[in-house]
Amino acid sequence: MKEATKQSVSILVITLIFAAVIFVLNRFTLLAFSEYQQNKITIQEKKEALVEIANFKKLAEELDNKYNTLGGDFYKITTAVPMSPNFSELLAILDSIARLTNVTVKDMSFRDVANKKENSDLYSVAEININLMGSYEDLTKFFAETEKELRLMDVINLSLKKTKGLTVVKNKQVVGDFIEANALIEAYYQYHN
Repeated sequence: MKEATKQSVSILVITLIFAAVIFVLNRFTLLAFSEYQQNKITIQEKKEALVEIANFKKLAEELDNKYNTLGGDFYKITTAVPMSPNFSELLAILDSIARLTNVTVKDMSFRDVANKKENSDLYSVAEININLMGSYEDLTKFFAETEKELRLMDVINLSLKKTKGLTVVKNKQVVGDFIEANALIEAYYQYHN
C-alpha cells in the first residue's frame, strides 16, 4: 500500500504541476494573445491613417497642379475685378492708352461711389471723369482700346464737342480743329465689408 500511496501522490503532484504549468501558460498566453490582438488593431488603424494621409497628399498635389495651371486665370480675374479701386492703376492704364492713341488728357478725376445696382453687395464702382482732346479717329481708338483693357470698365456718359486748340502729338505742338470729349467711365472692383 505504501507503493500505491507513493504512486497516488506522484500522480497528484504531476497533475498539480501539469495544471500549474497549463494555468501559467494559459495566463501568459491569453495576455500575449490579447496584446497581439490589440497590436493588430493598432497596426490596422495606422495603415488606414497612412492610406488617408496618402490620399490627402495626392489631393494636395492635384490642387497644387490645378492652382499652378490656373495661375494666369487668377491674375486675369484679379486684374479684371481687383479688391480695391486702385486709382493709380486706373491712371496708368488710361494714360498709357492715351499715349498709344495720340489723345491728350486734359483733366481726370476719380471718385469711389456707392454702388446702387443689383447685386451691389458683390462689387463696387470707381468713377472716372476724364476730359480728352484729339482727332475723332484717335478718340475712337482711345475708347476701343479702353474697351479691350483687361480691367472691367464701362463708358457711362460721353459728350463730344468740336474745338480749336493746341495739343501735343508725338512731342510736337499741333494747332487745329479737334474734338473735346468728356467721358464718365466706371471701373469695377470687388467690395469687401
